[in-house]
Amino acid sequence: MFEKYELQCHDHLIVIADRLFALDNLVTGRYWSTKTVFGKARREATQIFNLVRRISHKFGAQDCGRIAYWDEIAGTEQFAEFAKRMRDGFMAEKLLSETLEEFVTRRIARFGLGGSPDRERNHEREYLLSEVCMSVFCTEVLGYRVEIWERPPAPNLPDPLKLLYDNCPDLIGSVTGHPASRLVEYLYDASPAP
Repeated sequence: MFEKYELQCHDHLIVIADRLFALDNLVTGRYWSTKTVFGKARREATQIFNLVRRISHKFGAQDCGRIAYWDEIAGTEQFAEFAKRMRDGFMAEKLLSETLEEFVTRRIARFGLGGSPDRERNHEREYLLSEVCMSVFCTEVLGYRVEIWERPPAPNLPDPLKLLYDNCPDLIGSVTGHPASRLVEYLYDASPAP
């Protein structure tokens, strides 16, 4: 990523998504206690943070960018106010809320253990809404317009974030105060090699 996007030449923000990792573990039942799952996620995130920081220094990109844990951004008052408006608007749009619920249903059917389906659904819903809010906040509010994902989502899965930008860009404008400007790029193409 540092080499492909020449991050030593561009302002950038790398968010270590430890909160999403913890929520995913709660959904899939790998950990039973919310106390332990968030602690474990932070410990693993610290290793990732340190690795990314070392690579940033190796490429001379440390002066152009910032590496942050999820809660460093999500814990700010600015993000909290934004996320409330974004969540409310997102869930008020029938197309978006139905797509989100479809994604939750599919994911829980595939990965949930079934012991506590309501709790699993709530964790998955929180994962998705958190991801949407962070993506829109970083690109539209903080101004890191190009968002880089590892791979595109599978084409057969509902994608609430793509749907938001493709079908409800006015919602983004109403929450941010300006038209949507996010661009998404992928480190790896999802199509099979010839």
